[in-house]
Amino acid sequence: MSTLLVLRTSVNGDSSFSNQLLDEFIAKSQSKWLGAQVIERDLNAQQVPMLNSDTVGAIRVGVNNNEERRAAIALSDELIAELKNADYLAIGLPRYNFTAPATFKSYIDYIGRAGITFSYTEKGPQGLLPNIPVYIFVTGGGEYADTPNDTMVPWLRQILGFLGLTNLHFVYAEGLAYKAEAAMAEAGKRIDELTA
Repeated sequence: MSTLLVLRTSVNGDSSFSNQLLDEFIAKSQSKWLGAQVIERDLNAQQVPMLNSDTVGAIRVGVNNNEERRAAIALSDELIAELKNADYLAIGLPRYNFTAPATFKSYIDYIGRAGITFSYTEKGPQGLLPNIPVYIFVTGGGEYADTPNDTMVPWLRQILGFLGLTNLHFVYAEGLAYKAEAAMAEAGKRIDELTA
């Protein structure tokens, strides 16, 4: 049985455009990957704490000499295990002030662990996560895809690639502040292509 891991990052719940696209993708992908198990992690409801001066040592070098550090390592291990056990990954990412929600950045900080999800070699960094297909649903009030003002997608390609995830498929719903219906319809067509 294949497993689809879904990461939700929006603070807007059911009214979130990125969550609506994830719901559509899940429904349509289940007909493509029959019997797929869906595991969801809502980073708004289940927030990953920001790294601080205490927990950074736990995440980066495994220091576990107090309860906060042990909890940080346990959470990091759980998040990484979800990724390693997934066959597909779907991420909903609204643009907040031109970039990914802070909850997603914290998630990245907890899964980026030397020797576990990446390593440095003489030939440069090597990602250690399985290179599963990643479907990323980018939403925004304005339109930034493929423009110099899009700082989020290049960062996503860099950080996910750094961890070994290079099989990326983007679905955009942009201009939602003034053409939401058309943008969502266009994104739906892209989802149809990906799940055909």
